[in-house]
Amino acid sequence: MINICNVSISYGAHKVIKDLSFEVRKGEIYGIIGPNGAGKTTMLRALSGIIHPDIGEISVDGQEVTKHRPKIAVLFENPMTADFLRLTAREDLMFYSVMYDIDMDAEKISNILKTVGLEHINKYVYTFSRGMWQRLYFARVLLPDFPVVILDEPWLGLDVAAQRETVDLLKEMKKMGRTIILTAHEMPLIERVCDRVMVLNNGSKIVEGDVEELLGKLEWRYEVKLSGEYSEKLEKYEYVQKDGYNYFYVTSLKDFIELMDISTVYEIDVKPLSLEEAYISLLTDV
Repeated sequence: MINICNVSISYGAHKVIKDLSFEVRKGEIYGIIGPNGAGKTTMLRALSGIIHPDIGEISVDGQEVTKHRPKIAVLFENPMTADFLRLTAREDLMFYSVMYDIDMDAEKISNILKTVGLEHINKYVYTFSRGMWQRLYFARVLLPDFPVVILDEPWLGLDVAAQRETVDLLKEMKKMGRTIILTAHEMPLIERVCDRVMVLNNGSKIVEGDVEELLGKLEWRYEVKLSGEYSEKLEKYEYVQKDGYNYFYVTSLKDFIELMDISTVYEIDVKPLSLEEAYISLLTDV
């Protein structure tokens, strides 16, 4: 659906995106992760047609973004402001429907507010909590009913409950047929919501794939924390000693347990490999 082919983007003499190519499939949630300054937001701005690449091509459904304005709803990082217009969420969406030049009746607006959990909120939007603001932003990107949604840091500043609500909302948007591209630093949430992930660093693609493929880039899948005596057979595994514990890094948990003498172990804790560890390792190896 979305194709990025050999794209390079520069700000003056500084090349932010370097010969980048990737594809986003219809109906998937695609995550772009990387350190600050990696070029994530620049790439989103190019995808939405706000800026144009120096070299390369970006197309949506076969139409080049620089020649045809794409039907993409965009949510970039938004500051909360106390002096915002004194509107309710419903009035806010009515205002934006005029801005988008969309024929939006009361029932459609009610359905959108219901989707984001604001249908019964009648407070002025300048009084909203951070989580309520974020729901309103999602309502705005749902308003034009565009097939592609771009989200820059959708979980920024949200508490745990609001993050969970946002994950559920993203999954609901996917069920509605949206193709979603997002950037974020919250690796556990990326794991939960993204179908595929690209690691971007210094404007270049390091690796791309689903979470399992990224986890498979490392030589281990479990961190096993042990206290007490352990069989010498376990020394075949990579391990470190820290704070009175031995940390073993293993691929097959079954094989490890079969070699372990459980009668000499006082405490054991098993932690599966996470996307965060894979991400840090992939960046370290660059």
